[in-house]
Amino acid sequence: MFFPRLMALLTVIWLPAAFASQEIPIWPHEAPGNNKFINFSKNPAVNNRAVTQVDNPQMIYVPAAGKNNHSAVLIIPGGGFSYIMKDLEGLDVAKVLSQKGYASFILIYRLPRDGSDDNRNHAFADAQRAMRLIRANAAHYNVAADRIGVMGFSAGAFLAANLSNNPDETTYPATDAQDQTSARPDFSALIYPVVSLKDGVTHPGTRAALYGKSLSPQLIEQNSQEDRVTGRTPPTFLVQALNDGTASPQNALRLFDALRKNHVPTELHLFQQGGHGFGTGMKQNLPVKNWLTLFSDWQSSLVTQNKH
Repeated sequence: MFFPRLMALLTVIWLPAAFASQEIPIWPHEAPGNNKFINFSKNPAVNNRAVTQVDNPQMIYVPAAGKNNHSAVLIIPGGGFSYIMKDLEGLDVAKVLSQKGYASFILIYRLPRDGSDDNRNHAFADAQRAMRLIRANAAHYNVAADRIGVMGFSAGAFLAANLSNNPDETTYPATDAQDQTSARPDFSALIYPVVSLKDGVTHPGTRAALYGKSLSPQLIEQNSQEDRVTGRTPPTFLVQALNDGTASPQNALRLFDALRKNHVPTELHLFQQGGHGFGTGMKQNLPVKNWLTLFSDWQSSLVTQNKH
């Protein structure tokens, strides 16, 4: 059975304000830890860690602290595929979602960084495997198997969009029975996303880390996520600041247009200010700080609609 072996591998760590979390290896026979990180914070009392090397892909599980809404979110932080923003776009977001009743799973994934096929597929595989593990063990986490979504930030949004548009893509050989579980998210949230590979829209560093510096027009067309949307893409929530100097708002706008054309339920929030990498937005006294409440309201409305 999976659970006894999994629970034996869980490492309990403690977050500020009594937030408990667990590190969960996502591949069999793998121990947690051994991932390298740096701390960008100049305040020793505040963490702003970025994972720089991932030897052991894992999820960091943060359970619901508020009234459990039986929904779960796989959080995929960004960092241009050079690093993973563990706190800003991971644990900080999970703390807010926890208070709103969500279980969160922050994905620490292998970085594609050099644009090779193998490394790119490793990142895609980590996202796929993580979603399958959450769904296969939904009862253990006290979440509904049909209320499990993905939330990606910046470069992490590319992995989230790829998972949403291509959940059945073969990125790794099945390793156990849990790999028979569907990897399709029930909803998707893409925050200041980099999802296009097209010139003038993409973030060049993110594109190079994923696919290398020399891409054919055909490869760009085939792998830009706005061109991979289908009617099976899950309902999608988009957030973007118009003054984002890193991820062009055209990423969100073009994806929104594709979702509408394919009749996928979608909601887009454009904020005048916020820039790039605002995380929860709580540190900015700007309207963008409300996006997590808007997301929660939107996701709750999906649950209500599905009941009727």
